[in-house]
Amino acid sequence: MVDPEAYTYDDEVIKKAEAMGKRGLIDIRAKEDSFIFTVESTGAVKASQLVLNAIEILKQKLDAVRLSDDTVEADDQFGELGVHMRGG
Repeated sequence: MVDPEAYTYDDEVIKKAEAMGKRGLIDIRAKEDSFIFTVESTGAVKASQLVLNAIEILKQKLDAVRLSDDTVEADDQFGELGVHMRGG
């Protein structure tokens, strides 16, 4: 595939191949360990650096929730994320 971001799956291509008598010609499978997302930047910070910064902040927040003994404090600080991390 030339541009995976431009593609949205529908089964029309598979149906078309079957209608042409070419069953099995096209095989579309999701990659279980990947996804595509877009990051936009004003240019002050590179998009790749924004992603790395966001991952670091998320890791810190997840660690804080995991280590928090005070669930009320975690709820106040992290809202739904804190509840989710505690299995609530």
